[in-house]
Amino acid sequence: MQAYLTELYYIFLEPVLLYLGLTTQGSGDPTYGRDRLPYSAQERSLIYENPNVRSTRRRVYLCGTDPVLDVELQGVHALPSTYKNKRLTSFVNYYIWEMPSVAQLNADVYLVHGINDYSGKLTVQGTAFMRAGMRAIAIDLPSFGRSSGLPAYVPSMRVLANALHAVMAHVHFHDTLAELPALARRKRFGQGSSMGGFTVLYHCALYPPAAPAKLGGLANGARLSLDGVAVSAPMLQIASASRPSYTLEWIARRICMFAGRLPFAKAIRGNVSDDPKVDYYASIDPQNYRGLVRIATGLAIVAGIDDLARITSRIQCPVSIDHGENDRATSPHGSIAFFEKLHAEPKRLRLWPGVEHGAFIETNPSGDQKSSC
Repeated sequence: MQAYLTELYYIFLEPVLLYLGLTTQGSGDPTYGRDRLPYSAQERSLIYENPNVRSTRRRVYLCGTDPVLDVELQGVHALPSTYKNKRLTSFVNYYIWEMPSVAQLNADVYLVHGINDYSGKLTVQGTAFMRAGMRAIAIDLPSFGRSSGLPAYVPSMRVLANALHAVMAHVHFHDTLAELPALARRKRFGQGSSMGGFTVLYHCALYPPAAPAKLGGLANGARLSLDGVAVSAPMLQIASASRPSYTLEWIARRICMFAGRLPFAKAIRGNVSDDPKVDYYASIDPQNYRGLVRIATGLAIVAGIDDLARITSRIQCPVSIDHGENDRATSPHGSIAFFEKLHAEPKRLRLWPGVEHGAFIETNPSGDQKSSC
């Protein structure tokens, strides 16, 4: 009963109190308790207790969509309402993982997780990239993992692409302070699956290399575009098995204005894999979001997919797409249509017969997932 009442408060009352300035996000904890959760056994063994790995955790604070680039904010664990006359609205949590003992390449890979997940699900991919000499930068998307925001509430998909951009700017800022090679001279790659794949592709379209970013504190002309992306099962079209009916979508659009935070649709739940262990382990992972898709998030996904389809031609970097032909969460037809409209070269699309959305998920007896969809 207490959990039910708390959820009702977050859905209906908290937005009003926030608007009136009578409360703060999560009643003082902008992660709504996610930051207090322990790391999984997999995260600890592969990263945080691994003597071969150096991990750096940071938060980039945002004023609207612009990152606040100031070293004094590091170590601040709350979300100050203002900082140096700037109104701070949120923060994005991210990690830099690297293996100092491995010969280093002048390259970074930005790892972006899928819906309901968090950066810790990407430790296997991160380990592979580190062993190849790259820095792996794993991001908790807004409202997921240890970033701020009501769990799984994303009112616009641009929030996700802007979060990735803010992290890239923050990495560049700290590299410059440490007199490391400037980001403008590093190769930067993006890797993601499902919603993470959509996010890196959306970023490529919104931030092409022809448009240098001039963010607060960032050197003029610094190039913050990605040099190439590899995505699997990207969220470019929702499969019919996971998309709500027309009636439910019609209802959602009518009530979004006053109940956008309301959990509403099952969406991909039960459609990720035909292996029941996948859904089981996801359901017992306390760091996963285990509720229904919120109304505003679902409608934002639909709008974001349409927007990316409209601006696909802006993407200029090499793109590699892998998609299972039996995907019941994100349709492979979306990847095919996207690939045909993509002007970037080189580009590659591989369709895998008999493969579902959760092709890249493995489980172990401890209940930890080794990789994310």
